[in-house]
Amino acid sequence: MDNKDISVAITKALELAKKSIQSNLASSGRNASGKTSKSIRITSKVESDRVTGTMYGSSVLESLEFGRGKTKNAGSTRSWEKDLRDWMRIRGIDQSAFYPIWRKINRDGYKGTKGLVTDPINVLTDSLAKELSIIIIKDIRNNGINGNK
Repeated sequence: MDNKDISVAITKALELAKKSIQSNLASSGRNASGKTSKSIRITSKVESDRVTGTMYGSSVLESLEFGRGKTKNAGSTRSWEKDLRDWMRIRGIDQSAFYPIWRKINRDGYKGTKGLVTDPINVLTDSLAKELSIIIIKDIRNNGINGNK
């Protein structure tokens, strides 16, 4: 079996999932600066007997889908202050509202957008399973089982 065919199928499926996630971010209003959408990357690698594909992106993606709980240390660290200020600027929210927004997020967290990332990943796994089945069946038809036709 040609690993190149498998690599192409994996790359194609990952690209479609990436575009779907980016579309979900845009349509749900969860991508104000575009940084999260641009952070999504895919790689695929063919080794002698193995093909791998990986999609990765900003850790913010998880929070956008599943939400964020309240801050355990009452928000004493402002590690995400710049991101919040950027979001406010892009949304046209006056910077004087920073502290009330920051405090509310720290106290209560925020809800995520269900399916933002997981729905495209589920579609990816289903479509990739079908595509790989087709590749395997073609290989068996052309070469027989264990290449003994």
